[in-house]
Amino acid sequence: MKRPTIAALPLLLLATALVAPAASPAAVAAPMVGAADAPASDAVARIVAYHDSGAWARDTTRVIGRARAYLRGRLRAGADPRKLTVVLDVDDTSLSTYACMKRGGFARDHLDACVITARLPAVPQTLALFRYAQAQHVGVAFVTGRPDIIRTATLAALRRAGYRGSSTLTMRPESDHGASVVPYKSSARAQLERGGRRVVLDVGDQRSDLAGGHARRTYLLPNPMYVLS
Repeated sequence: MKRPTIAALPLLLLATALVAPAASPAAVAAPMVGAADAPASDAVARIVAYHDSGAWARDTTRVIGRARAYLRGRLRAGADPRKLTVVLDVDDTSLSTYACMKRGGFARDHLDACVITARLPAVPQTLALFRYAQAQHVGVAFVTGRPDIIRTATLAALRRAGYRGSSTLTMRPESDHGASVVPYKSSARAQLERGGRRVVLDVGDQRSDLAGGHARRTYLLPNPMYVLS
Protein backbone atom coordinates (compact mmCIF):
# COMPACT_ATOMS: atom_id res chain seq x y z
CA MET A 1 0.00 0.00 0.00
CA LYS A 2 1.23 3.47 -0.85
CA ARG A 3 2.39 5.35 2.22
CA PRO A 4 0.99 8.78 3.00
CA THR A 5 2.89 12.00 2.58
CA ILE A 6 2.52 14.01 5.75
CA ALA A 7 2.59 17.66 4.84
CA ALA A 8 3.53 20.54 7.12
CA LEU A 9 0.07 22.08 7.02
CA PRO A 10 -2.01 23.34 9.96
CA LEU A 11 -5.14 21.35 10.77
CA LEU A 12 -7.16 24.43 9.94
CA LEU A 13 -6.49 23.62 6.28
CA LEU A 14 -7.26 19.92 6.77
CA ALA A 15 -10.53 20.62 8.59
CA THR A 16 -11.80 23.21 6.10
CA ALA A 17 -14.23 21.61 3.65
CA LEU A 18 -14.43 22.73 0.06
CA VAL A 19 -17.87 24.02 1.05
CA ALA A 20 -16.09 26.14 3.69
CA PRO A 21 -17.56 25.23 7.09
CA ALA A 22 -16.45 27.45 9.95
CA ALA A 23 -13.29 26.25 11.68
CA SER A 24 -13.56 25.41 15.37
CA PRO A 25 -11.14 26.85 17.96
CA ALA A 26 -9.62 23.38 18.25
CA ALA A 27 -8.94 23.32 14.53
CA VAL A 28 -7.21 26.70 14.63
CA ALA A 29 -4.89 25.36 17.34
CA ALA A 30 -4.00 22.34 15.27
CA PRO A 31 -0.55 20.76 15.06
CA MET A 32 2.04 21.32 12.40
CA VAL A 33 2.76 17.69 11.51
CA GLY A 34 6.23 17.21 10.06
CA ALA A 35 7.58 14.61 7.69
CA ALA A 36 9.11 12.35 10.36
CA ASP A 37 7.69 8.86 10.74
CA ALA A 38 6.12 9.86 14.07
CA PRO A 39 5.02 13.42 14.86
CA ALA A 40 6.48 15.26 17.83
CA SER A 41 4.83 14.80 21.21
CA ASP A 42 3.22 18.24 21.14
CA ALA A 43 1.73 17.49 17.72
CA VAL A 44 0.37 14.17 19.01
CA ALA A 45 -1.18 15.97 21.98
CA ARG A 46 -2.92 18.43 19.67
CA ILE A 47 -4.27 15.69 17.44
CA VAL A 48 -5.66 13.88 20.48
CA ALA A 49 -7.10 17.08 21.96
CA TYR A 50 -8.82 17.99 18.71
CA HIS A 51 -10.36 14.54 18.32
CA ASP A 52 -11.14 13.67 21.93
CA SER A 53 -12.58 17.08 22.83
CA GLY A 54 -15.44 16.46 20.43
CA ALA A 55 -14.27 19.13 17.98
CA TRP A 56 -13.53 16.55 15.30
CA ALA A 57 -17.04 15.09 15.67
CA ARG A 58 -18.65 18.53 15.50
CA ASP A 59 -16.70 19.52 12.39
CA THR A 60 -17.49 16.18 10.74
CA THR A 61 -21.18 16.50 11.62
CA ARG A 62 -21.22 19.98 10.09
CA VAL A 63 -19.73 18.81 6.78
CA ILE A 64 -21.90 15.70 6.49
CA GLY A 65 -24.95 17.76 7.40
CA ARG A 66 -24.28 20.06 4.46
CA ALA A 67 -23.79 17.10 2.14
CA ARG A 68 -27.04 15.53 3.25
CA ALA A 69 -28.90 18.85 2.90
CA TYR A 70 -27.66 19.20 -0.67
CA LEU A 71 -28.74 15.67 -1.54
CA ARG A 72 -32.13 16.22 0.08
CA GLY A 73 -32.56 19.42 -1.92
CA ARG A 74 -31.80 17.64 -5.18
CA LEU A 75 -34.35 14.96 -4.39
CA ARG A 76 -37.02 17.50 -3.44
CA ALA A 77 -36.35 19.31 -6.71
CA GLY A 78 -37.38 16.16 -8.55
CA ALA A 79 -34.08 14.46 -9.36
CA ASP A 80 -34.50 10.78 -10.13
CA PRO A 81 -32.76 9.00 -7.22
CA ARG A 82 -32.07 5.97 -9.40
CA LYS A 83 -29.72 8.08 -11.50
CA LEU A 84 -27.86 9.67 -8.57
CA THR A 85 -24.74 8.33 -6.85
CA VAL A 86 -22.98 9.35 -3.65
CA VAL A 87 -19.23 8.62 -3.77
CA LEU A 88 -17.49 7.91 -0.46
CA ASP A 89 -13.82 7.40 0.32
CA VAL A 90 -13.09 4.59 2.80
CA ASP A 91 -10.30 5.34 5.28
CA ASP A 92 -11.09 8.20 7.66
CA THR A 93 -14.20 8.99 5.66
CA SER A 94 -16.27 5.80 6.04
CA LEU A 95 -14.01 3.90 8.46
CA SER A 96 -11.98 5.54 11.22
CA THR A 97 -8.30 4.70 11.72
CA TYR A 98 -7.99 7.11 14.66
CA ALA A 99 -7.86 4.63 17.55
CA CYS A 100 -5.42 2.39 15.69
CA MET A 101 -3.22 5.31 14.63
CA LYS A 102 -3.22 6.64 18.17
CA ARG A 103 -1.87 3.31 19.43
CA GLY A 104 0.96 3.70 16.91
CA GLY A 105 1.76 7.26 17.95
CA PHE A 106 0.30 8.52 14.64
CA ALA A 107 3.43 7.33 12.83
CA ARG A 108 2.79 7.51 9.12
CA ASP A 109 4.08 3.98 8.48
CA HIS A 110 1.50 2.64 10.97
CA LEU A 111 -1.37 3.49 8.62
CA ASP A 112 -0.79 0.40 6.47
CA ALA A 113 -1.06 -1.88 9.49
CA CYS A 114 -4.27 -0.15 10.59
CA VAL A 115 -5.83 -0.57 7.16
CA ILE A 116 -4.82 -4.21 6.76
CA THR A 117 -5.16 -5.67 10.26
CA ALA A 118 -7.26 -3.44 12.52
CA ARG A 119 -10.99 -3.73 13.16
CA LEU A 120 -11.94 -0.22 12.09
CA PRO A 121 -15.21 1.34 13.28
CA ALA A 122 -17.51 3.37 11.09
CA VAL A 123 -17.38 7.13 11.03
CA PRO A 124 -20.93 7.47 12.38
CA GLN A 125 -21.83 10.61 10.46
CA THR A 126 -20.83 9.01 7.16
CA LEU A 127 -22.68 5.82 8.01
CA ALA A 128 -25.81 7.90 8.64
CA LEU A 129 -25.38 9.56 5.22
CA PHE A 130 -24.90 6.13 3.61
CA ARG A 131 -28.14 4.87 5.19
CA TYR A 132 -30.03 8.01 4.21
CA ALA A 133 -28.93 7.64 0.59
CA GLN A 134 -29.98 3.99 0.58
CA ALA A 135 -33.37 4.83 2.08
CA GLN A 136 -33.92 7.34 -0.73
CA HIS A 137 -32.86 4.76 -3.36
CA VAL A 138 -29.75 6.79 -4.23
CA GLY A 139 -26.74 4.73 -5.29
CA VAL A 140 -23.58 4.62 -3.16
CA ALA A 141 -20.11 3.95 -4.58
CA PHE A 142 -17.02 3.54 -2.42
CA VAL A 143 -13.91 4.74 -4.27
CA THR A 144 -10.74 4.09 -2.28
CA GLY A 145 -7.01 4.28 -2.77
CA ARG A 146 -6.65 0.89 -1.11
CA PRO A 147 -5.08 -1.65 -3.50
CA ASP A 148 -7.40 -4.15 -5.11
CA ILE A 149 -5.46 -7.04 -3.55
CA ILE A 150 -7.26 -6.39 -0.24
CA ARG A 151 -10.75 -6.20 -1.76
CA THR A 152 -12.17 -9.10 0.26
CA ALA A 153 -10.87 -7.68 3.54
CA THR A 154 -12.17 -4.21 2.68
CA LEU A 155 -15.65 -5.49 1.84
CA ALA A 156 -15.71 -7.42 5.12
CA ALA A 157 -14.55 -4.35 7.07
CA LEU A 158 -17.27 -2.18 5.55
CA ARG A 159 -19.98 -4.74 6.24
CA ARG A 160 -18.74 -5.28 9.79
CA ALA A 161 -18.87 -1.53 10.43
CA GLY A 162 -22.50 -1.34 9.25
CA TYR A 163 -22.20 -0.49 5.53
CA ARG A 164 -24.58 -3.17 4.33
CA GLY A 165 -26.94 -3.32 1.41
CA SER A 166 -26.48 -2.26 -2.17
CA SER A 167 -23.28 -0.37 -3.01
CA THR A 168 -20.22 -0.70 -5.23
CA LEU A 169 -16.53 -0.70 -4.34
CA THR A 170 -13.79 0.58 -6.66
CA MET A 171 -10.19 -0.06 -5.57
CA ARG A 172 -6.90 1.15 -7.00
CA PRO A 173 -5.50 -1.33 -9.53
CA GLU A 174 -2.21 -2.97 -8.64
CA SER A 175 -0.86 -1.67 -11.97
CA ASP A 176 -1.41 1.97 -10.93
CA HIS A 177 1.84 3.26 -9.46
CA GLY A 178 1.15 6.96 -9.90
CA ALA A 179 2.35 9.42 -7.27
CA SER A 180 -1.18 10.74 -6.82
CA VAL A 181 -4.58 9.06 -6.57
CA VAL A 182 -6.27 11.99 -8.35
CA PRO A 183 -6.17 10.47 -11.88
CA TYR A 184 -7.46 7.12 -10.59
CA LYS A 185 -10.25 8.56 -8.43
CA SER A 186 -11.44 11.10 -10.97
CA SER A 187 -11.50 8.42 -13.68
CA ALA A 188 -13.54 6.17 -11.38
CA ARG A 189 -16.14 8.93 -11.05
CA ALA A 190 -16.05 9.50 -14.80
CA GLN A 191 -16.73 5.79 -15.29
CA LEU A 192 -19.83 6.09 -13.12
CA GLU A 193 -21.00 8.95 -15.32
CA ARG A 194 -20.40 6.95 -18.47
CA GLY A 195 -22.57 4.24 -16.93
CA GLY A 196 -25.46 6.69 -16.70
CA ARG A 197 -24.98 7.77 -13.09
CA ARG A 198 -24.75 11.36 -11.85
CA VAL A 199 -22.26 11.78 -9.01
CA VAL A 200 -24.21 14.17 -6.83
CA LEU A 201 -21.83 14.07 -3.83
CA ASP A 202 -18.16 13.17 -3.43
CA VAL A 203 -17.07 12.90 0.22
CA GLY A 204 -13.49 12.35 1.39
CA ASP A 205 -10.93 13.31 4.01
CA GLN A 206 -8.21 14.28 1.50
CA ARG A 207 -8.23 16.94 -1.18
CA SER A 208 -6.96 14.26 -3.55
CA ASP A 209 -10.23 12.36 -2.94
CA LEU A 210 -12.14 15.27 -4.41
CA ALA A 211 -9.93 16.73 -7.15
CA GLY A 212 -10.36 16.10 -10.84
CA GLY A 213 -14.03 16.90 -11.37
CA HIS A 214 -16.90 14.53 -12.16
CA ALA A 215 -18.93 15.42 -9.05
CA ARG A 216 -21.65 18.01 -8.54
CA ARG A 217 -20.56 18.80 -4.96
CA THR A 218 -17.46 17.83 -2.96
CA TYR A 219 -17.17 17.70 0.83
CA LEU A 220 -13.91 17.46 2.74
CA LEU A 221 -13.92 15.86 6.20
CA PRO A 222 -11.32 16.84 8.82
CA ASN A 223 -8.30 14.57 9.18
CA PRO A 224 -5.60 15.78 11.60
CA MET A 225 -3.44 12.67 11.20
CA TYR A 226 -2.02 12.60 7.66
CA VAL A 227 -2.23 14.03 4.14
CA LEU A 228 -2.28 11.86 1.01
CA SER A 229 -1.39 13.07 -2.47
